[in-house]
Amino acid sequence: QAREMLVDLPVITEVLHSGDTDIKKKVLVVFRNIMGHLERKEASAIAVQLVEELLPLFDNESSQLRELSMGLFRDMVESVEGSDKEEMKKKVQRGLLPLFFHMSDESSSVAK
Repeated sequence: QAREMLVDLPVITEVLHSGDTDIKKKVLVVFRNIMGHLERKEASAIAVQLVEELLPLFDNESSQLRELSMGLFRDMVESVEGSDKEEMKKKVQRGLLPLFFHMSDESSSVAK
């Protein structure tokens, strides 16, 4: 199951880069649900590969998409275990500044 997702990651990331806002929101919701059904080790490996793809979504004009991407980012960081932690730490550091700027987002759910 996780292997199939790893194969589909390029497709998922392409949609996150080029799809319209509604499609991006749907992909994030589906992806969040899928991650919740994976074994922790599988989720960890996928999270490390996908977490950086969420960073550009933090600045989307849609507050719903910003909120979904930040929530999935948090979930992915929390899902990492074992040897994936060091790699995730490097990637998370790149996302901290954009997250900091959103602490005063006009949407209270995003700022939270």
